[in-house]
Formats: sequence, structure tokens, C-alpha cells
Amino acid sequence: MDFYLLYCPTIVVSLLKTEMAMKNNNILSDFEWEIMQVLWEKGVVAVKDVWQTLYPAGEKAYTTIQTYMDRMVEKKLLSKQKIGLVNFYHARIDKKKLLKHAMENLVSRAFNGSFFNLAAFLVESPNLSSEELEKIKELIKSKEEV
Repeated sequence: MDFYLLYCPTIVVSLLKTEMAMKNNNILSDFEWEIMQVLWEKGVVAVKDVWQTLYPAGEKAYTTIQTYMDRMVEKKLLSKQKIGLVNFYHARIDKKKLLKHAMENLVSRAFNGSFFNLAAFLVESPNLSSEELEKIKELIKSKEEV
């Protein structure tokens, strides 16, 4: 799993976003994925931290970020704690756990439950560079040696 995230991030993130968007009981929009990435990277943050990280030039309103984060609290993706006048948020869902769940759902639905079919799809992608292909080969070789 981590291998695909390190070496084929564009393909996997796109597939995961599509899978999560189709899932009725736990929908994550593209924007919510971006917010989650900030929280996973930084830990406990205020809305201002997310806003400044994602939109340093102020392309989105502070209140838009706040609204999304409050909705994510309702969805139980984030937790919120008020300290003084500031709300602090942190991710309630571990990144690896959420990605594992999303990937398993994706493989089940799109690849008939076959991780081989997923790997074949990724390897056949025109977006896969020769450098990434070499890293895939190295990963497979290291797994075989174990």
C-alpha cells in the first residue's frame, strides 16, 4: 500500500478520491481529502493553519474552510476542542487505516477483488515513469527475498 502512495501517487489518489466519492456512508470530497492531508501532516491545527497552508494567497475564504471542517466533525472525520476563543481540530481517522479501507473497496469494486488486476492497471498506465517501474521491480525483489 505505502509503495503505491510513494511511487504512483497521482494514479492512486485519483482512484481513491473516486472510490470515496461513490461511497454513500463516508463521502470525502476532493477538498476534504486536502484538509485531511494537512491534519495528518501537522496534527492538531486551527482553521487558520489549514487556510494558510492550502490557500496562502487567500484563494478561498477562511469561513469556507471552517464550514468544511465543522462538517467533517459531524461526519466524525475530525474532532474539535475549543481552547479560549480558538477551535483546534485533529484527525479522528488514521491515514493508513482510511487509505487501506478505501483501497480495499476500490479493489473490490473496480478490480473484482484482485490486487493483481490493480497492479497490472498501474504498471500499464502511461503515467508510470521508467524510474517508478524500476522502483516497483526493486520492491517486488525485496518482497521475494523475505
